[in-house]
Amino acid sequence: MEFRDVAITLSVICYAVTAYGQVSSGKDENSDKTQSSQQQRHDLDENVLKKAVQQASGFGELDTRYETALYDLAAFYSAHHNYRQAASLYEQVLAIAEKVHGPQDQDVATVLDELARIFSQQARYSEAQDLLQRALTIREQALGAEHARTATILHDLAGVYSSQGRYSEAEALYRRTLAIWEKSLGPEDPNIPTALDNLATVEQDEGKYAEAETLFQRALAVRRKAVGPESPSVATVLNNLGMLYAEQARYSEAEPVLRQALDIWGKALGPEDPSVAIALGNLAGVWKREGKYLEAGAALERALAISRKAFGPEHPEVAVVLNKLGMLQDSLKNYPEAESNFQRALAIREETLGPEHPEVANVLINIALLRREQGRFSEAEALFDRALAIREKFLGPEHTKVADILNDLAVVDGSQGKHKQAEIYYRRALAICEKKLGPDNPNIAIVLQNLALDQLKAGKNSEAEQLLDRALAIREKNFGPNHRELAPTLSNLAVLRYVQHKNAEAEALYKRSLAIWNRNGETRSTSFAQSLQNLGELYLKQHRYDEAGPLFAQALAVKESLLGLEHSDVARVLNELALADLLQGNYADAEPSCQRALAILEKSSPPDYPALIQSLRIYARVLQKTKRQAQGELLETKAMVYAAKMKNKSTNDIALVSP
Repeated sequence: MEFRDVAITLSVICYAVTAYGQVSSGKDENSDKTQSSQQQRHDLDENVLKKAVQQASGFGELDTRYETALYDLAAFYSAHHNYRQAASLYEQVLAIAEKVHGPQDQDVATVLDELARIFSQQARYSEAQDLLQRALTIREQALGAEHARTATILHDLAGVYSSQGRYSEAEALYRRTLAIWEKSLGPEDPNIPTALDNLATVEQDEGKYAEAETLFQRALAVRRKAVGPESPSVATVLNNLGMLYAEQARYSEAEPVLRQALDIWGKALGPEDPSVAIALGNLAGVWKREGKYLEAGAALERALAISRKAFGPEHPEVAVVLNKLGMLQDSLKNYPEAESNFQRALAIREETLGPEHPEVANVLINIALLRREQGRFSEAEALFDRALAIREKFLGPEHTKVADILNDLAVVDGSQGKHKQAEIYYRRALAICEKKLGPDNPNIAIVLQNLALDQLKAGKNSEAEQLLDRALAIREKNFGPNHRELAPTLSNLAVLRYVQHKNAEAEALYKRSLAIWNRNGETRSTSFAQSLQNLGELYLKQHRYDEAGPLFAQALAVKESLLGLEHSDVARVLNELALADLLQGNYADAEPSCQRALAILEKSSPPDYPALIQSLRIYARVLQKTKRQAQGELLETKAMVYAAKMKNKSTNDIALVSP
């Protein structure tokens, strides 16, 4: 799922503006699941295959040698993700097979299956389904409903249903496939882990994590026994198991499993095989979530080099890595670099897949998130709308990936104070998720939390409280009381208690969230740093200045290490550290923080007026306290000028940022 949640930060001086940020979940198109399939790799040279087609054409259009040559070239293009060429060739092969063998022949069913796989890659799901239904009829009539080759069609039809979000239908067909294969081929046949692996993926998409893990582990055991522990197909299951752990934020378990997949692929296929790039990209996603940005960046750069060498610079697989690099840069708020990578990925996908392919929508969403973080809300909304139209066209209006975008559109509207429209989008997203995933799916907690924060912004505190309580209950049920997924919700509940002036409860919730992050080793995340800041601000309100200062200092160190020394979020922490020193009379300590914060904020683009005004006013107070009245009055005047520029901005003391 791609749901993004947001968290709240407090501001001591009431000039904060609403700013949402992207939080990518463990699994979206930005994290590669490796599809288990029965297709063989085709490593023949393209020119050799083209020459074979040319030579075979001399035997006549209806000669089986020509049919075979076309089929081999189509398979080559399919293996190299050139789906347009592959589809065109398979359609030629189908026409020949129908004429030569008759429309009900087994060879026709095989070509129908291959063409359906291509259509599925092109997101032409209804066409793929029609082809597979026809192939299924042929196989059932010729071989019977319980034959292993009939089950192959059932397996591929299940994949189409899964792509459409028809999870219950997909699950039923995968289980039927599994039963047929186990009966006809035996429980340890190499095909069995293929069905187990793909069935596990459906369970994962439905949020049934325990069931998915059991299936992945079973697939792993069967495959290891069938082909040995160092087979590349074993790495496929390990990769998918690792991504299951990552989706549950079980990063300490995900990393060694993904490393094992990387090692197997590297040894068996070579260090520059595209499978190695997949493993590197997935490891990078785990490291990004753990705050290991340098490691993530290095892995993605290596993955990019591998993909470019293997496929060329304009291939969809290159776009996958560029998109991930953009997401990493976005997390670091390096917006120009993120923009560049996203635009390059978008151009490749539009050219190779077409402007309305679902993978184009995935990049559009990331660019929209970037625009949203930059406060360019109208541009973000237009991009989300385009992505929504693509997903609704290909996936239908009730797919969970449609709900993802509705959630994002709601955030945009909430950012602009359009709380009624935001609530409409959130409620629609919630209805889709509850229908498709059930009322206790973890993704529902994300939508509930975001709706709660918007309700809080709208002053509907009781509604916000009910929503956050439900989100917390869902996360506790799915992950347990001490899982890192609970920490953002606890932190946001703390903000609600702060707004309700229930400071003791707020403090307890902040401490619980920080303890969870500490236990899970996530003390280098911006989420952890923000909660430190929020607790420090609570202590400032309570005049507990000596306790607030160390929290701000700790938050500052984390944000400096993650975002760099010149980031506006760093300046915000410096403001608060300066304020804590000012209120304790430590003017000599406060002044360097003021100077540094002001230097950062005066260069920030776009200007962060709330933080700049806060910085000017704190520094003015320091100057006045140290008998530099004229200089202090000058800064006060500058603050008033900036405040006038913000006359259309929100003056709410709650701002929404990425956790």
